[in-house]
Formats: sequence, C-alpha cells, structure tokens
Amino acid sequence: MFKFAGALFRHKIGIVAVIAFAVFVFSNDGPDESAGPASPWAKGAPVQASAPKSDGGVVAKLGDAANAAGEYAAETFLGDKDLNPVKLGKDAVGNFDKTNEAFAEANRNN
Repeated sequence: MFKFAGALFRHKIGIVAVIAFAVFVFSNDGPDESAGPASPWAKGAPVQASAPKSDGGVVAKLGDAANAAGEYAAETFLGDKDLNPVKLGKDAVGNFDKTNEAFAEANRNN
C-alpha cells in the first residue's frame, strides 16, 4: 500500500499528464461541424445566419457584476469628489507648504 502511494507521489506529474491526455482524447463535447466548401464565396456555400446572442458565460456574468460593483462604489464612496490627479497633487504640495510654515512658526515662538 505504501509502495503504491510512494510510486504515485514520485510520478505525480506523469500520472496527471496521462489522465489529462486521456480526458482530452476521449471527450467529445465539441460541436459537430458539417463539411462545407473551402471558400465562403464558393457557389452553393450555405448562408450563415448570425448566431443568436447568448446570455453569456460565467466570465460575462462576472464582468457585469464587477462593473456594477465599480459603479456602485464610485457613486457611494466617491460621490461628486474631483479626482483630477493634477489638482490632487497641487493640493498635496499646498498641504506640505502649510505644514512647513506651521513648523517654522512654531519654532520661532520658542
């Protein structure tokens, strides 16, 4: 029993590769494609209708949820704040200047 477990542990990459290859080869979940002409402009080529819009997969649903969360956060937490980085930088420099002036004034009073 322990020898078998040890062998599985030593060869785990090979075993996973063999299982993945077997699943890939034996799974036949892909769409059935009928043989068509080599060129879409060939005579007698079937007319392809546009595919109906699907409701989207998991990724599309997650993207929609993330966009909705971002919009909610922007409205709730940011409100009508101005998020201009240049203005915020100038405000930060102005705050540093005010702090420096306050320290200089406090040191002169000693």
